[in-house]
Amino acid sequence: MVRESTLMWIQYITGLGILVLGALHFASLTFLVQGGYPNALSYANVVYDRYEDPLWAAALEAFLALLSYHVFNGFRVLLLELNQGSGWTKAVNVTMALAAIAAFLYGTRTILVFHLGGAI
Repeated sequence: MVRESTLMWIQYITGLGILVLGALHFASLTFLVQGGYPNALSYANVVYDRYEDPLWAAALEAFLALLSYHVFNGFRVLLLELNQGSGWTKAVNVTMALAAIAAFLYGTRTILVFHLGGAI
């Protein structure tokens, strides 16, 4: 079992990663688009140009992984503050881990669908 302090360090590191990749994601959807902000609202420019590029797809996948851990671990910590006990702790840990995995897999499926042009 991983120590709680280690999980919190991972929480802080994922928070920093979310800040960096979130800023890159926001910038890539607004002012880094070719043609400026008016073209940023074009579906073809935003979705197809970004998802077809393997580097952008990998960045989105990394962003998804960081968000999945950070959100569900934060929610886990909040739930563990509500109640104490080994049964509750185990149930919360398993539930949050399964929810994080499910969210990550669903997000990965979405990225792959767009990256492969709707082939899945």
